Amino acid sequence: MGGTAILEQRETAPAVLPATAVPEEAELSLAHRVFNPHTLVSLAAAVAIIVFLLTRFDIDLRTTWDEIKASDPWLLAGAVVAFYLSFPLRGVRWLALMRNVNLGTDRGVNLPPLRQVVLIVLLGWFANCLVPARLGDAYRAYLVKRGAGVSFSRTVGTILAERVIDVVVLFSLLLAAAIGVVGGRNTGTAVGLLAVGLGFVLVLVAGLAVLYRFGGRLERLLPTRLRPKFVSMQEGTFQSFQQVPWVVALTVAIWLLEAARLYLAASALGITLELPHALFVALAGSLLTTVPFTPGGLGIVEAGLAGALVIAVPLQTAVSIAILDRLISYWSLIGTGLLAFVAFGRRR
Repeated sequence: MGGTAILEQRETAPAVLPATAVPEEAELSLAHRVFNPHTLVSLAAAVAIIVFLLTRFDIDLRTTWDEIKASDPWLLAGAVVAFYLSFPLRGVRWLALMRNVNLGTDRGVNLPPLRQVVLIVLLGWFANCLVPARLGDAYRAYLVKRGAGVSFSRTVGTILAERVIDVVVLFSLLLAAAIGVVGGRNTGTAVGLLAVGLGFVLVLVAGLAVLYRFGGRLERLLPTRLRPKFVSMQEGTFQSFQQVPWVVALTVAIWLLEAARLYLAASALGITLELPHALFVALAGSLLTTVPFTPGGLGIVEAGLAGALVIAVPLQTAVSIAILDRLISYWSLIGTGLLAFVAFGRRR
């Protein structure tokens, strides 16, 4: 495929992904999407949030930088490994969901091999780091359609199911971790993050229930040309909920790797977090990446991480951990994703 193409799908799906607008067919290139007004406004918002936080609170960036430079390279490498190990698990999980709905076999074509699915997941995350509204989710559905010739709408359905499972498992773990966190200092932030997580769960579950109960009525409200695609998306969503124990086990492992990344990043700075706190903070950060206002939650996630960390450590230390963690989970992903983006484009 052309390296810069994004979302030029020939099928059009309704905007059903949580916080994700699925563009019309023959939409923009990734480069165009990065430099369009909506993305630039969201980047400006992210910068404004970061500047506000740095000026509003007593944060010494020189001290933060000195702490990061002095971090233990082996523990830091372990944090990087933990982060990137999650992508093969995400690939295995998504491939299982796609097989649940017989993607590919219903048209006599084969799904991409696991290594390519993992690469596509990585490219989706890369796109999410560059553009708001989690368009990377639709981007990976497009890449699978382009590579394997499967239904874009049904693939979107598998991603919607994946999102529901992700958020429900994440909130369950977040709630369990909160038992060891709430009750200390500054627990108002923890309670607020739990409220945000509960809100996400309620919205997703309610949306799924409406789709299941009133899908036929919603279909009749759509233009005729979109109805088959809407039905295909529904099938992709609800047929994905098979092999649930296996998919949930993979999801738990993914979120535990997120916690391991944060724990090791903090340890690299000489800070030992209690395991429930590391799990709570890492999951809270992951939850905030779903907020669609800025690319990859830029600015919002950093604020949330630091806010959750001050339950156990001073603000200056919390900022150092949050920045180091985001250097791994956001900024390194831009570099890695760019390399994968170029390599994938050349192979297509």
